[in-house]
Amino acid sequence: MQFFRRLQDIRAISFDLDDTLYDNRPVIENAEQWMVDHMRDRYLASAMYDRAWWLQLKHELQRADPSLHDDVSRCRLMMLEVGLQRGGMAESQAKQEAKQVFAEFLEVRSQVVVPAESIEVLKQLSRHFPLVVITNGNVLLERIGLDGHFKHVLKAGNGRKMKPAPDMFRLMAAQLKLRPQQILHVGDDVTTDIFGAIRNGYQAAWINNQGQDWRTLHTLPHLMLQDIRDLLTLLPEAEHR
Repeated sequence: MQFFRRLQDIRAISFDLDDTLYDNRPVIENAEQWMVDHMRDRYLASAMYDRAWWLQLKHELQRADPSLHDDVSRCRLMMLEVGLQRGGMAESQAKQEAKQVFAEFLEVRSQVVVPAESIEVLKQLSRHFPLVVITNGNVLLERIGLDGHFKHVLKAGNGRKMKPAPDMFRLMAAQLKLRPQQILHVGDDVTTDIFGAIRNGYQAAWINNQGQDWRTLHTLPHLMLQDIRDLLTLLPEAEHR
C-alpha cells in the first residue's frame, strides 16, 4: 500500500464493482460471445450477424444518440431491437424478443464469482462504515451475493451519466448526507474511478491490480492498493488484528 495524499476523516466507503471486487474481464467476454451465439441460433433475423457487426451497430447507435454512452443496459437493449428489425423482424416482435434476450444476457453477465477475500473485507468494513456502490455497469448484485452488503447502490443510466461525470458522486453524497471529502471511493479504473472521485471531491483508493506504474497517472489517488485486503488497515487496530 502506498500513500500519495493525506487521508481525511472517512465516514463512508463507496465501491466500484467490476474489476475492483472481482475479475470481470472473463465474465464480460463470455457474455458477449453468448449473445452473438444466441442471436445466431435463435433468430433467423440475426443469424448472419457476427461480433464485429454487433459492435459496429453499437457504435452507430451511440453516434446517433450520445446518451447511450451513459446507459449500458439501454444501449444493449436498443442494439438487440434494431438488429432484429434490420434482419426483417417486425418492430413489435423485435421489441418483445429484445427484452427477453436482454434479461437472459443479464443473467449470463452476472455469472460472477466474488472472491472470499472481497466478501470478508466488506463484512469487516461494514462494521465501521456505511458501504455503497457507484458503478457504470449493470451486474445484478443479487445474483453475485453482494446485495446485502451495501446501503445504497447507484448505477449509470436512467438519466445518470457514467463516472467520471459528477452525477452519481453528487447523488451518493446527498443520499449519505455527507460531504464528498468524507467518502472514500475504491476502484480500479484510473479515469472513471480515480479521476472521477478526486474531481468530485471524494477521497480515492486505487486498486492497482494490473501492476500499472503510478507515475503514468494524470491524477494521483490518496492511496494505491495491490490487494483489496489492504483496506482493512483503515480499521481500528483492535479490529485489524
